[in-house]
Amino acid sequence: MQTNTLQISVIFDNVCGNQQLASLWGFSCVIQTPKHTILFDTGSNGRLLLQNLAKKNLELSNLNNIFISHAHWDHIGGIDSVLEVNPNVDIFVTSHLSKNLIRDLGTLSNSVTVIDNSLTEILPNIYSTGGMGDESEQSLIIDTDEGLLIIAGCAHSGIELIAKRAKEKLNKRILLLLGGFHLHNKEDNEVLKIINTIKQLDTKYVCPSHCTGERATKLFKEAFKQHHIDGGVGVEIGFDGEELIVK
Repeated sequence: MQTNTLQISVIFDNVCGNQQLASLWGFSCVIQTPKHTILFDTGSNGRLLLQNLAKKNLELSNLNNIFISHAHWDHIGGIDSVLEVNPNVDIFVTSHLSKNLIRDLGTLSNSVTVIDNSLTEILPNIYSTGGMGDESEQSLIIDTDEGLLIIAGCAHSGIELIAKRAKEKLNKRILLLLGGFHLHNKEDNEVLKIINTIKQLDTKYVCPSHCTGERATKLFKEAFKQHHIDGGVGVEIGFDGEELIVK
């Protein structure tokens, strides 16, 4: 994937990475590529989501796609507010959303695509992992020449399993693993095993937040050192085609 500019902007997170933005429990980020603008999840509160988007000068009118990782309230709570502003979007979900909600979203947007459990290319060089685990949660993979950028909402199925599927299916190193790692209830020895697995998968950068937990985040920071990126609302990570740029 030849990419001159790509930017990931975290605009909803219970971890605060920028004091100018408000934080509540949940997660959402905007991915901007030369051809597509994708909203990954919508946080838990639409009003706060729109406020943070405005503060970051991110226009919903430029939005092409909404990618919903799973059906939990803290990842879909703001979707109505987004669709009221811009209904001209294509939405990607898994079957974990109720059939009634999927039907209703179809009447409020351009289209709704239900992803099965297989790795699926949803846009050129942009993939869903497919639904994984009991929550049928999907993560987003951006395939670049320098490696894979992986964004997880909550990683209920296991962040290491998400990384492993992406690497095995696309046969590339992992340049970035970002989002909620769902390790807040894990003991240190379990977290350290997961960190070791992720490092063995040739992962260069990690940016854990949301449901990762403070203790697990600290362990990731100790393990990845300068290749750990502090997460949270307001964090911006760019990619210039060769290297990540943290703002």
